[in-house]
Amino acid sequence: MAVQKGQAAIIEAALAARKGGKTWAAAFQAGKEAGCNGSQLGLEQMVRKTSGKVPGRRGRPSTNAQAPEAPGGVPSVEALVERIVKDRVRAALDGVIADLKRAQGL
Repeated sequence: MAVQKGQAAIIEAALAARKGGKTWAAAFQAGKEAGCNGSQLGLEQMVRKTSGKVPGRRGRPSTNAQAPEAPGGVPSVEALVERIVKDRVRAALDGVIADLKRAQGL
C-alpha cells in the first residue's frame, strides 16, 4: 500500500506509541499531534493495513477453504470412511477365520 508523506508520519507516531505499550487512544493522540484529522478507528485501520496486521474476518469460513485434515493423516472423508470399513471387515473376517479354525481343531 502506497503511503503518502503525511500518512507516514502519522503511522510512525501511532506505531511508536503502540510499541511503547500505550493504548490506541494514546496512539490516536500521538497521531493527531502528527497531523491526523480522522477518527481513532480510521487510524487503527490505516496502521493495521500498512503494517500487514489485518485481523481475520469473523463469521462463516469461505466455501473455497480446504477442509482440515482428518485424524491419522487421512486427507478426505471418503478415505476415512474407506479405512474404517476396511478395518471392520478385516476384524470380522479374522473373527470368522478364528471360529472356523477352532471348529476344525486346527
